[in-house]
Amino acid sequence: MIHYLAFISGFIADFFIRDFHELPHIVRFIGSSISVLEKFFRKKFKSKSALLFAGFLIVLFNILFWGFLAYFIDIVIYRINFYLGFLLECFLFFQIFAKASLRYESMKVYHAIRSGNIDESRKFLSMIVGRDTDCLDFEQITKAVIETVAENMSDGIVAPWFYATLGAVVAICSDMKFSWLIFVLPVVYKAVNTMDSMIGYKDEKYFYIGKAAAKLDDVVNFLPARFSAFILLIVIFFVSSVKNNTQIFRNSVHAFFKYRYIHSSPNAGQTESVIAGFFNTKLLGDAYYFGKLVKKRSIGDGNEHVSADDIVILNNITYLSYMVLLIINLIIGGIACFIL
Repeated sequence: MIHYLAFISGFIADFFIRDFHELPHIVRFIGSSISVLEKFFRKKFKSKSALLFAGFLIVLFNILFWGFLAYFIDIVIYRINFYLGFLLECFLFFQIFAKASLRYESMKVYHAIRSGNIDESRKFLSMIVGRDTDCLDFEQITKAVIETVAENMSDGIVAPWFYATLGAVVAICSDMKFSWLIFVLPVVYKAVNTMDSMIGYKDEKYFYIGKAAAKLDDVVNFLPARFSAFILLIVIFFVSSVKNNTQIFRNSVHAFFKYRYIHSSPNAGQTESVIAGFFNTKLLGDAYYFGKLVKKRSIGDGNEHVSADDIVILNNITYLSYMVLLIINLIIGGIACFIL
């Protein structure tokens, strides 16, 4: 159960503390390995089919390398020093999750908007989105933050939680023989998700070398994205009940079923559709990337304007979702203690 305790400890720490940029970070190390491999293979492979194969090799190497390294930490470091192993695992779990950091970065945009500084708002937004931000007005900036927080709830919080919890369930069912999966699965997920973030684009440069990473990311995020939407709907149902306004929940459910597959990705629209309904507004739409206009359909039927305060509301919604996930973990932990 020590690995499960490390998971819960790191998860709770991320509820309160954002990442420290001064400290080494597992995602930066994963990013470095991806970058090195990409540069190496681009020198060796030039044709489209060769780049497809290179992309497959990048994915395979990173999954094996980071999966083995996580296993090494979980098995070997604990044998060297139990307390060192536990502290290191807690710290790495803390880095795997991104709630506090996501809130911190989104609130930087919020404060810039509230101060009326459009240039600073665009600058802070550019740090968390891939689109061009130079020509966005305040409402467009706010919507972009809302979209990012909604989408990253799945990628940065629920998905690694899902795989750590899945590892815990497997461990419990196997009488803790596979307890190392509690740490290995979310690390492997983080490697896949980072590969998609770095090379999983559809532009000319990355279309072939990033195809394997993009497709695998779609696969590993399939269940977490839908579970994220389900958790959001539970929280929104609670919020709408407290406010005695069931229309909020009905709007969220309607938008979810109507718009969850608007994205080219089968997963990104799951949470964004729920949030579009929650705010009774339209999200997405056309956007510029690297100076090129990309046409996108909007998500949502509502015409309500969003404001900077909606960024705060959405962060509170994700924090409530965090609490639901933690409650699920505590129930699983209680069951495990009873069984074992």
